[in-house]
Amino acid sequence: MIFNNEFGWSEIISFLSFIVVLIGAIFTIYQWRKSSTLKRADYINDLTEKIRTDTDIRDIIYLIDYGDPCNPWYNSYFHNSGELERKVDKTLSYFSYICYLKRKKIISDDEFMFFRYEVERILINRQVKEYFFNLYHFANKFGNPFTFVYLFEYGKDMKIYEDEFYNKNSKNYHHYLNF
Repeated sequence: MIFNNEFGWSEIISFLSFIVVLIGAIFTIYQWRKSSTLKRADYINDLTEKIRTDTDIRDIIYLIDYGDPCNPWYNSYFHNSGELERKVDKTLSYFSYICYLKRKKIISDDEFMFFRYEVERILINRQVKEYFFNLYHFANKFGNPFTFVYLFEYGKDMKIYEDEFYNKNSKNYHHYLNF
């Protein structure tokens, strides 16, 4: 067996062409990753901006953070309140969507950090817990998850709900829905 170590011009040109294609592919991948990162950053910015600029969401976050504990917003009139119920549901749906994005790994844990404070403030709020207690047991009565399931599941994963929450006969929570 004899090896010929001579390279002709065609081999050299082929090798150089390969190097040029490889460099072009690396540059293309780099540009694609940079573009993808910028799109993700824009998406996260859009999500955070909605929290700041949507008046319904902003009002409900303010109500949750600074509402009067002596005058609870979740009470026997809530489910007939119209506008308040719509705003609360819109806000909780939005944050449930963000928790859905986290659960499906569409946004990373680092990206979720932009929302974690608001999500956890919402979930530890006594009125939200009261609302979730009623929705959870009402939905279970019919064998369905309730609308804010991803937000609820995030709270469950974070151990926000005490054992009494899961007792439909609990005396620690008000019963405003028929379950």
